[in-house]
Amino acid sequence: MFRKRQKYITFTPQVFSAIRNTTGKTPAETGGIIGSSDGGRTMDHYHFDSTAVTTNSTYTPDTAAINKVVSDWNKNGIQFAGFLHSHPRGSTTPSGKDHKYGIRIMKALRMDKFLMPIVQVSDPPDGNIEIHPYSINRFHRLHKQPIVIGEKPETHVLQKPSFERVSSAFPLKTMKQKVLVCISCGGTRQFIEEMARSGVGNFVLMDGDTVSATNIATQQTYVSEIGLNKAEAIKRRILNINPKAKVKVAPYFLDDFVSDSDFEALVGKTLIKNPKDVLICGCTDSFMAQVRSASLALKYGTPYLAAQLYRQGIGAEIFFSLPGATNSSCPRCAMNSRYEAYANGFKNDVTSDGTPIFATTRVNSLKGQIALMLLLYQEDKNCVYNDMLDKVSDRNFVMIKMSPLAETKLGIKVFGEAENTESELCFFDNTVWIPQIPNDGKDGRPHCPMCGGTGDLLALKGKSPDTRTDW
Repeated sequence: MFRKRQKYITFTPQVFSAIRNTTGKTPAETGGIIGSSDGGRTMDHYHFDSTAVTTNSTYTPDTAAINKVVSDWNKNGIQFAGFLHSHPRGSTTPSGKDHKYGIRIMKALRMDKFLMPIVQVSDPPDGNIEIHPYSINRFHRLHKQPIVIGEKPETHVLQKPSFERVSSAFPLKTMKQKVLVCISCGGTRQFIEEMARSGVGNFVLMDGDTVSATNIATQQTYVSEIGLNKAEAIKRRILNINPKAKVKVAPYFLDDFVSDSDFEALVGKTLIKNPKDVLICGCTDSFMAQVRSASLALKYGTPYLAAQLYRQGIGAEIFFSLPGATNSSCPRCAMNSRYEAYANGFKNDVTSDGTPIFATTRVNSLKGQIALMLLLYQEDKNCVYNDMLDKVSDRNFVMIKMSPLAETKLGIKVFGEAENTESELCFFDNTVWIPQIPNDGKDGRPHCPMCGGTGDLLALKGKSPDTRTDW
């Protein structure tokens, strides 16, 4: 079942991180199963057995749940490789009972090798772990092998035809140079993956959250990823689409601990040398992180995109900007009422509860089209996206009606206004591109403190010494 014996047991960084964040953060005698998608060379899947029966000295797997995961793995070409579990401090080898249990599984599944690593956790468990990588060979003898934490070797070479079908849609050489920066990677995951399929060559993914069971129904996540950092999980998917892509993962949130210089170092030299090649996407539920991402885009002069789903996916909004092209308003002009509400103590209680996955998919699809408009603006006259932005440059706040109840439940009148002339032809899934004007004081609202009411995004480049204080 496995290839010839290896000198090492190799775990991907993602799997090691998943073990740390689950088994490593619970008391001894917890664990899960390990899987491999490359014939046993690399352990690139881990499922934490969260429903196991455990005591201070025993771990009894939830066999029904484990068997279901193994069955799903098999359907997706992922090979079940063994069990990993933690022991109390000082006990670093599989017990006699562990050994016999492993042999029984090997015989039942006709396996030539069975991994049985033992994990030592801290007291109290804080994620710091030691893995003692034992395995059972085909003669049913227990032996220990060195462990390596490293990237999974690529088994397939990316061939030119991979992106051939989209080469007439946009210039692939140009797309390869682009950098997609995503602040929060949960609901926006599909958008990120599809940008990889569109040829974007560089990604910076920032998210301090891990995949949980509750994400399965509302985000493009999988059971095998539970416990993984969300950005790490997406990195693996991107590299499975394009092994040549460059992906940086920042497994933390965009907060005041992240300085502007930290952000600049993370994104890299392109942020300064060619800011038009860097699209910053604020796709977080945190309003403060959203504000910060907008301020960073203005400071460095990059394209910007922000998206929000409304309660239960009834509607959604997208704001986008590009200095020199969308000089009708800055992000604060467009969302002034929201800034004021949060300044007055407003707390957002909207979660993904009750949001169908199709709502997430819908908004991600439009985000992708707008992202291409921003990244390919005036890049190639033969490309349909070359001047598409010009047609909506003064209408850079978009709202999507994803339920016929949007007006009554959300109180949004703009959909009804847009439908007045064709009321019998519209039901829902309408998109309105709303004209924007700077808050220049002429309509009674105060001058925008961000752009001064000019809407001139080019003038804001380099103005903020520290975007953490822009709020």
